Amino acid sequence: MATQNSTTFAWRGIAVSPGIQIAKLYIHDPAQTTIPSHFIRRAEIEPEKRRLVEAIELARHNLVELREKVRQTLDEAHASIFDPQLMLLEDPLLIERTHLRIDSQQNAAMAFMSVIQQFADEFASVSTDSYIADRKVDILDVGRRVGHLLSRGLPALRPLQFEDDVIVLTMDLSPSDTAQMDHRHVKGFATELGGPTSHSAILAKALEIPAIVGLGHVMQLAAQGQQAIIDGYEGLLTINPSPRELARVRRSRGRHLERERELQKLRNLPAETLDGYRIELGANIELPIEIPHVAAHGAEGIGLFRTEFQYLERNGLPTEEDLLAVYRRVVEAIAPAPVIFRTIDLGGDKFIYDLQPQREMNPFMGLRAIRMCLAHPAVFRTQLRALLRASAHGNARIMFPMISSVREVLEAKAILEDVRRELRAEGKPFDEKIPVGIMIEIPSAALCADALAREVDFFSIGTNDLIQYTLAVDRGNEQVASLYDPFHPAILRLIRMTIEAAQREGIWVGLCGEMATSKLSVTLLVGMGINELSMGPLAIPEIKRHIRELRLSDARRITEEVYALRSMTDIGDYVRQAERALQRPRRKTPIIGNS
Repeated sequence: MATQNSTTFAWRGIAVSPGIQIAKLYIHDPAQTTIPSHFIRRAEIEPEKRRLVEAIELARHNLVELREKVRQTLDEAHASIFDPQLMLLEDPLLIERTHLRIDSQQNAAMAFMSVIQQFADEFASVSTDSYIADRKVDILDVGRRVGHLLSRGLPALRPLQFEDDVIVLTMDLSPSDTAQMDHRHVKGFATELGGPTSHSAILAKALEIPAIVGLGHVMQLAAQGQQAIIDGYEGLLTINPSPRELARVRRSRGRHLERERELQKLRNLPAETLDGYRIELGANIELPIEIPHVAAHGAEGIGLFRTEFQYLERNGLPTEEDLLAVYRRVVEAIAPAPVIFRTIDLGGDKFIYDLQPQREMNPFMGLRAIRMCLAHPAVFRTQLRALLRASAHGNARIMFPMISSVREVLEAKAILEDVRRELRAEGKPFDEKIPVGIMIEIPSAALCADALAREVDFFSIGTNDLIQYTLAVDRGNEQVASLYDPFHPAILRLIRMTIEAAQREGIWVGLCGEMATSKLSVTLLVGMGINELSMGPLAIPEIKRHIRELRLSDARRITEEVYALRSMTDIGDYVRQAERALQRPRRKTPIIGNS
């Protein structure tokens, strides 16, 4: 959304990498490769197939070089973002589908780009998950590379080079665009499209470049070389700022830098209230590439490792060894801290090619997550074998998602126990005492939490789905998104019910989801007795600071007062007022370790 003041334009998007920079705009509007639409003669079919092989090999070579550049600049973890693209170029299904189109006398560029678009559409089909949708950009990046080489035999795509400091503004950025930028002069990037979990966003954080995505149609109002401010804290791009705005932003940058220096002092300190109540803070991640950010932001382990990507990055099911390589790498990197692996949460908005579930009228209430695993036990067993074997190399925990009943837990545990027996018979080591937990993200699970707590070692409350399922609200639907409110009394009662059930049975309870990143929500969660919070790594320092400035006694008092309120508006207003009252005496309190 844009606001205008004289000739100054300010556009707000999604902040994905922090920092504030002032520089000239460089508008990157790459010319789209024109894909020839002509058909070929039968005599040209085999030569076209040979051209395809040559172009794919050259694209693969270019990506390998780019991967090595990122490895040298950053590390192996961040270089691995190109592995799925390299795997795609080696995918026999991609070649097979393209050959079929060439056999029907389409030229190689036309055939390949059609297949790539088909892959991208299948991958992002019916997805409202931003992480899955962002992977479509990676697939199209592969298509752009090969299509460029096939169209007119053009040379490989070249990186952007600059003589002066710039903020790059473009429609979208692929991982290779981001990696190839001249980082000496690129001070930030802003895109009209994209999401917070894109590989470009991950690279921007690693390179410490401020970045904003999802700005909307801003390029049409911007001009090459205009002065601009990129604010990666607020998600704000300001074009042609006034002298007053420049002065304000410079002051803001100084305050942010000072705050970041103060927050860094907390990195190795516990998330402990002033009166000694300890909360464990974990990080939510999807890929090994994100591991460096876990410790860097003060997490005490991985509270949620989403395992879906290993299934979605390919057009076939991963083997046990494929999965073991990833899981082992994660637990070894984090050891001795814990890693909670959520078993496959597929179906609904995400699918596995080989299983090809039939299209469902309401996929979010259909065959997904633990239901899909129990319906396809061979797939489930393969993952459980890999997880158990990885537990021999670090502190692993297993968590089943979307549990709605005790029966599902017992069935999943029975399969897990059978896999344990198999591994013992094969002489393959694993942690015999590996903790097993479940996600509480369906109202029925919260209502039956007392019975479920007797069957598992821990709970993790998934608030994003719990709120949607409880309030019957799709937060991605603008018409009803305002009804999505974590302060709804029903949500707070279900969370309290879950925590109290866990406490009675002597198991710990954590929470992942957006509530974990809200200081107002965290005050209530601490007051309820939550043991662990898991969130994106960037959110951890602020939440840790908040907990360390809070008293458990105050949090409990506020929480008890909230239980008597009847509406989410009243609850939100009360918590905000109570928080302001607590903040007044805190402002003079320095950041120090607890005595």
